[in-house]
Amino acid sequence: MVMLPRRTIVLFAALALFPLSGRCQEPSLRLQGLVPTGTRTTVGETWVTLQFVIVNPTPEARDARVVAFFADQPSMQYARDVWVPAHASLTTWMPIGPAPNRGAQLSRELHALLFDRTGGQDRLILPSTDERVRSRLVGYRPRQPTTGILVDTPVDLADSEHLSRPDSAAGQAILFVHALRAAAGLPEQLTIIPNNALPPTPEAFEGTEAIVLAGNRLAADPAGIRALRQWVERGGRLWILVDMVDPKLVSAVLGDALPFEVVDRVGLTTVQLHPPSGTPIGVVRPFDRPVEMVRVLTTPDDQIMAVVNGWPAAFLRTIGRGRIVFTTLGGRGWHRPRSPNEVRSPYQNRPDLPVGLPELLEIAAELHPQPQTPTFTPDDLNPLLMEDIGYSVPSRQTAAAILGSFVLSLVAIGALLRRSRRPELIGWLAAIVAVASAGLFVLLATSSRRAVPPTVATVTVSEAVPGSEEIAASGLFAVYSPESGETPIATNASAVLDFDFAGLEGQTRRRVQTDTDAWHFEGLALPGGVRTGRIQQSARVGSVLAVARFGANGVEGRLTAAAFQNLEDALVSTPGRDPIAVRIAADGSFTAGMEDVLPPGQFLASAVLTDKQQRRQDVYRKLLASPVPRHTQPRQMLLVWAEPRDRAFTAQPGERSIASTLLVIPMEFERPAAGTRVTVPPALIQVRRSDLARGQPTMESVYPAEMRLRFQLPESVVPMTVERAILHLRVRAPSRRVAVDGLADDQPVPIFAAENPAEPIRLEIADPRLIRTDEQGGLHLVLSITNVGDAVPETPWRIETLGLEVVGKTDAGR
Repeated sequence: MVMLPRRTIVLFAALALFPLSGRCQEPSLRLQGLVPTGTRTTVGETWVTLQFVIVNPTPEARDARVVAFFADQPSMQYARDVWVPAHASLTTWMPIGPAPNRGAQLSRELHALLFDRTGGQDRLILPSTDERVRSRLVGYRPRQPTTGILVDTPVDLADSEHLSRPDSAAGQAILFVHALRAAAGLPEQLTIIPNNALPPTPEAFEGTEAIVLAGNRLAADPAGIRALRQWVERGGRLWILVDMVDPKLVSAVLGDALPFEVVDRVGLTTVQLHPPSGTPIGVVRPFDRPVEMVRVLTTPDDQIMAVVNGWPAAFLRTIGRGRIVFTTLGGRGWHRPRSPNEVRSPYQNRPDLPVGLPELLEIAAELHPQPQTPTFTPDDLNPLLMEDIGYSVPSRQTAAAILGSFVLSLVAIGALLRRSRRPELIGWLAAIVAVASAGLFVLLATSSRRAVPPTVATVTVSEAVPGSEEIAASGLFAVYSPESGETPIATNASAVLDFDFAGLEGQTRRRVQTDTDAWHFEGLALPGGVRTGRIQQSARVGSVLAVARFGANGVEGRLTAAAFQNLEDALVSTPGRDPIAVRIAADGSFTAGMEDVLPPGQFLASAVLTDKQQRRQDVYRKLLASPVPRHTQPRQMLLVWAEPRDRAFTAQPGERSIASTLLVIPMEFERPAAGTRVTVPPALIQVRRSDLARGQPTMESVYPAEMRLRFQLPESVVPMTVERAILHLRVRAPSRRVAVDGLADDQPVPIFAAENPAEPIRLEIADPRLIRTDEQGGLHLVLSITNVGDAVPETPWRIETLGLEVVGKTDAGR
């Protein structure tokens, strides 16, 4: 007997279910293409998008379905439903999941099926060859740091002469990107994204670390722009060459008005790059052909990375979880020619590749950051998810009653039959009682499980993107089914579900894409119980804003989030990770004052926490632990738990839906009117060293220290007249003397001194000489920790609390 491989049996069994179109007649539809497109031309370890063409030669419109799957994974299929007009061809796309891992093989076998679904019946259209299934090889490449670039004109990467031509804008942009990748020690490979419309889904960009926008070809592709923005919101890295991109296209990519103001364009004959806060010390480089620069005015939300002649040459903006790097200086200003005495370029096709300047390394570190081990992952939401889904088990009291009745029944049987002439009945009756008790447990469990309807639950963290009215959500989902059976999971909200298919081997299931944001499963049968997985979603939910200002009692503002309800357990997270509890009213207004500042390790203000609040506090603890995610480092964020009004996906008719999300909203601070009395809590005042050491204050050491500290007031209250400042300090410093000095005309003025301070220190400073701010709104104090006596203490000193509270009135604006 000849045994066929299991995948061949599955394939032919699937084909046998559909009527076939004969080869003797002209097929109603033809399939062409089906190749990876978008930012990748190969399949890999992430989702990828396949592009294909369907030709309809008939005189009537046709409904078609294209099914694709890897030959090694016939049970997991991906499909796309489309409508093709009469005598027309349609070019479209479909997403397909990760390719199977086959070691070092550089290709994967892909199978495709074409169905004519006109009239509601699936008719399989065979290929013109003798094959019963269309089969082709597609390239495979494992994940690696990949950069994709969008240029206006096609360029051959092997044509180094064309790439080096000064009049080739695309060539100069590619040269710029190559110089950056070489400076970062990355491989030579660079992907030029094909000159056609991008697939309108964020999955098309997965597997690409960074994308470079170096032209305006996306201006006519609004769906591609939206997909690119959603990919950035989910954590992607985008690099925009402002000198080569129209400002209107930049606005469209950001989903809002242009966040910076374009002043003019100039040609620079000399260039000297330097950090924004440093004195220019680099080499002044002359250029015979001027380097173009777009001079812009940035906003407080932008982080300037490099400066030329006092204007930003590169700056950074956070969008959701992702980052966008803008460079306003032309590429030639960021690299220099390679001298004959230098080592050859590491790139085989570019031996004369220019050498990137040191300032280019900072941009490379943003676009291709080193992997960061997260302190928080979606799996940390599992306790909250399991709390809301499933069925209850019998209580301990019920179980004890059943077991007690079982024991009493055995005792009673033994007592009645002890003197009976048929004691052998004890064994039979005892078994009957045991079966009855076990059956009672089964009955209770079954009724308990059936008492809970089919349920879909999600717990996510949602990053709001101000201006775009979108959120980027990720987390966990769970589906509860009382009974086994087909589960028609579907979404029209652009949700991506990473399903756990363990235990479903041999089941052929199909993920069918019906529209840009809509897909559903066919043939997915889940066993009774709970099935979990990860969820990711980019959704347009309307305005989600947290606008605040400083008032007499601290922070006050208003939260706008109409797409969410039951807002609770909120806090403000600061760059220093000092949380402040927030009280939210029913109308969305909120306040946070000095009395709401939370002690270390506490993230909710309630004295007694419910089980749910304790789990939420655990999420806060992990989410705000160091190292914090890069996209949240420089900002004040409002974090609040809420319930989405709309569902991300459905599973069964009549199901119960439970959804919870942690909204993470960047706060926008408005300037109070001149003369307004304001109180700024310590958590919202950044402190850094302003002496030679600079950077963060030293919080622990065994050595004596003298630190000149600068406390920066928030920009929204500067300038202001400070009436008093309260220093909050707690130091564990055995055998040390702790002293605090103010500065009057840059001369130290003693304020406080103590040896071995054990209690928290609260210093109120009202001397106008000591609380006068500098031009940027900074207050200066000197903190000294010195040894007492001649002996050198072995125990290190440690600063546990360091913050400055400021009270005053705002002055007229600058």
